[in-house]
Amino acid sequence: MNNKRMAVLAIAAIAIIIASLSAVSAFEVFGIDILGGPTTDFDNNFMSGTFSGDVSQNKINETGIAKGWTDSYEDKEHNITYNMSCVKDGDFITDVYQLQGLGQPEIRNYNGQPWKIFYSQAVPDEDITDNKTSADANTTNNTINVYICEADINGTAYTISVMAYDNKTECDGTLFCPLYKDYLEPMIESIEFKDAKKAPSMAELMNMSDEEFKYNEEYVDGILNGTIDPSTLQ
Repeated sequence: MNNKRMAVLAIAAIAIIIASLSAVSAFEVFGIDILGGPTTDFDNNFMSGTFSGDVSQNKINETGIAKGWTDSYEDKEHNITYNMSCVKDGDFITDVYQLQGLGQPEIRNYNGQPWKIFYSQAVPDEDITDNKTSADANTTNNTINVYICEADINGTAYTISVMAYDNKTECDGTLFCPLYKDYLEPMIESIEFKDAKKAPSMAELMNMSDEEFKYNEEYVDGILNGTIDPSTLQ
């Protein structure tokens, strides 16, 4: 397999995740009320736990081998969306994200389980429509705060992507701001993992053989740890 093939597959991995998120990217997300407010339990095929706030489940039109291994919830009052997935070798996704500029994660232990916590931001495309310029868009409060929380267990990635819109909850990108401390952290602390032996693999999702996937996985690892020069992709 040549390097150009690797580049194509890396882009394909990103496309898979974007496709998974796009189904719920327009949903509103959450903000912060007072402590001791309402909570909502959730329970899906791969994990269960409790949200802070009044949270409802989103319908996902997922088909094929991914069906049942993704889930989505939203807190309409506070403009927060929680997207969840369970994929074998799913940490490949965040590795590719890091190649695209995602920063290094913070590592936190909850109930004895290490979690990688990534933070990023995005500005929705609609912010620069209706004759608005990019500069105008950057002065609005429509920045999306994104946390990606990943727990890797026996080669399987349990991932929760949290998107908070319209700055309804204070967030500075740290693990100490109200968005994280009052909503994300209590939810992560409540998580109970389920058996994921039947979860799909990244190779299956990307329609690759195990050998092809291993090649790509090792290539991405090499770039991240500095043993492979990324210019060789050109």
